Amino acid sequence: MRFTFLLLCIIFNSGQLQAQKDSVDKIFAFKITGYINALTDSSKLVQVIKPAFFPGTIRDKQLGVLYHCYKTGEALDTAMIGWGRCNLIKGEYYYFGIRLKKQQQPSEGDLLYSNIKIPYVYDGLLLNVMKHAISFTNVYAVDFLNSNTIFTNTKNDELIMLDSMVSDIRFTGSAMLKQMPEQDRVVNGGIYDGKKLFDAMQAVKRNELELFLKYITARPKNYAGNSWKISEIFATWMNSATPTVVEN
Repeated sequence: MRFTFLLLCIIFNSGQLQAQKDSVDKIFAFKITGYINALTDSSKLVQVIKPAFFPGTIRDKQLGVLYHCYKTGEALDTAMIGWGRCNLIKGEYYYFGIRLKKQQQPSEGDLLYSNIKIPYVYDGLLLNVMKHAISFTNVYAVDFLNSNTIFTNTKNDELIMLDSMVSDIRFTGSAMLKQMPEQDRVVNGGIYDGKKLFDAMQAVKRNELELFLKYITARPKNYAGNSWKISEIFATWMNSATPTVVEN
């Protein structure tokens, strides 16, 4: 709830931007670089680099909220670090003065969320996942989608990509069953309750993957800022009783 509230604050306090038919406001996460300088005892200057392909604009005095990014192998920490505004722009480099919460310090790779006006794009599941700086790979660690193509995707493009992810999950389930059949344990709870994990993976459908992506979009903090093998995190979701979000 606190995460959602603070992001809503970004929307309502990021300058008086007039709505345009050919553009849309969207909150995106940007990883901060290793450039972190002290301003005062309770504030730091952090830097983000806007990718050349990114079609939106970070404006002077733009509000941003900084969160820790979960790093694999470390203790789970996705706490809010602080908030502030864009104080300086140099080409593709943007500098935010961040007022720190007590006992919080930023580090390279943490996530700065800011509301950005971008040209109108297809507002699909993949865009709403990738706006959290999340990327997916197949079982061979090859990206499913380049970040720049997310801004040119159509609905049909997204359906094709989702089907590719489903195929990878099915393939992985089949391969794992052959390689380590002793790990094909029964799932307890959720939509796969009572089914064996690898068998269920081989029968996954697109609408089930969509449920998972909607869950990530609603609960992004444990996934944000990282690249994941879709088959691995989908299997983890299956084993966790497939938590989902309630849609109105």
